Amino acid sequence: MPPLSPQEPKCPECGSTDIVVDSTKGTSICASCGLVLDMQIDMGPEWRAYNSSELAERSRAGSPITPLKAEMGLRTQIGNIRKDITGRTLPFSSQTKYRRLSRIDNRTRKSEIRNLRFALKELKRIKSQLELPEDVAEMGAMIYRKALKKNLIRGRSIDGMISASLYLACRKKKLPQTLKDIASVSNISSKELGRCIRIILQKLDLKVFPSDYSALVHRLGISLRVTMKARRQAVVILNIARSKGATVGKNPMSLAAAELYISTIQTGERRTQQEIANIAKITPVTIRNRFKELVKILDAESKSTGNDSLRTLLI
Repeated sequence: MPPLSPQEPKCPECGSTDIVVDSTKGTSICASCGLVLDMQIDMGPEWRAYNSSELAERSRAGSPITPLKAEMGLRTQIGNIRKDITGRTLPFSSQTKYRRLSRIDNRTRKSEIRNLRFALKELKRIKSQLELPEDVAEMGAMIYRKALKKNLIRGRSIDGMISASLYLACRKKKLPQTLKDIASVSNISSKELGRCIRIILQKLDLKVFPSDYSALVHRLGISLRVTMKARRQAVVILNIARSKGATVGKNPMSLAAAELYISTIQTGERRTQQEIANIAKITPVTIRNRFKELVKILDAESKSTGNDSLRTLLI
């Protein structure tokens, strides 16, 4: 007697047995009437491997860890252990030992995890408002974790320390974010934020890059809708001022604003000092002071080099 063949699927609409299985979409479709019969679940991995070594490296091991989660995406704890791996009941002394370890683990983890949950929630809020990239947020979270391990958070504001960590991450990634930008979206003042930044720099011995003046120039140029020609001219002025040592000890945003103000005069796209000051979040008086200093440097440079194009057109 021949073996029974499995029953062929039929379309409930037209009764056709011509069923097409689309493995890429995980569906079964009737070729006669086009009815989608069912949805198939792909149990395979979402990645592809082209050789045996890649297949071995990309074995399934759960979701990736991330510093943006309080427990790095790995939730582990010591439970109330009563039996061993074979199912035999542990001695009373061993059960007491594991209960004690569980209490110590919960006691030490609770305060740290609670602190991290609050801090990382604030970090994600600031990241969303400033539209910062994911890698900057992850670096800020790692800096905060190091400060937490060093016990620098005790007695200080969590908002201040997480904002300072995010600011230092922006500095390390050379993003054009100023201290006022971070303070404007956080719940602390610029003075408190600066104090937290200094504490982290001193205690963790972090090395950060100087502010990227050219990035600030382009950021202001985009907000003021000036052409690339004016922005390039502002970067030229910046390089001259840097070579003369005029950038030392000055607010980077005020220098970028003054350089862009001069370049818009030179290119005929003049913007008012008040307009630039509103975008740069500084006062027009600060722009005027930096403007006078830069004009002297440009006039001296034009006389020494004979380049009249560096002279500022004071209209």
